[in-house]
Amino acid sequence: MDADDGQRWWFDSGSFALDFAYTGPFGRTHAEGERLHGPDDLTAWLRERFPVTVGAARSRDLFDAVALRDSITRLALAASRDEPLAASDIDVVNLYAATPDIPPALSGGSRQAGRSVQTVGQALSTIAREAVDVFQPAGLERIRECSAADCEIVYLDTSRAASRRWCSMQRCGNRAKVRAHRARKDARAQQAA
Repeated sequence: MDADDGQRWWFDSGSFALDFAYTGPFGRTHAEGERLHGPDDLTAWLRERFPVTVGAARSRDLFDAVALRDSITRLALAASRDEPLAASDIDVVNLYAATPDIPPALSGGSRQAGRSVQTVGQALSTIAREAVDVFQPAGLERIRECSAADCEIVYLDTSRAASRRWCSMQRCGNRAKVRAHRARKDARAQQAA
């Protein structure tokens, strides 16, 4: 992911569904951050992330993907702010989750069961089913916004103690620690003076 200063940094949203939500503006009021400009962009994103071959996306698939993505985004933002989840967004996720997904498969066998190329619809269903798991009432308190005052990134806290505070230790966590260190150093200097 690119930071505002153009530097690359590592970000783990903690959820495949949230990773998918970040293909778009994620709550921003304009098209900044849009990564799915056409069906080929969707195809490339899915093929990079699924261990099976996903067929080429069509315009209709892109429309469906953006609808699902935008619903996941709104649900994540609401959950991170401890706001009620919109029924219309829940309905969209449930609709896509109800369709056939990419079936799990154990590698190493001598025969292939099922299709050799999965459809974009199956990939979207797999993402939606993961979103169903993420937005269950028991997990909502683990959907958080970064604690940095200048960051709005939302993530799923998968840490054992549920104590993750920043989108990335490399970015916001490190900056917070540097600020805290400088504040302690300045306080000691003022006490010594």
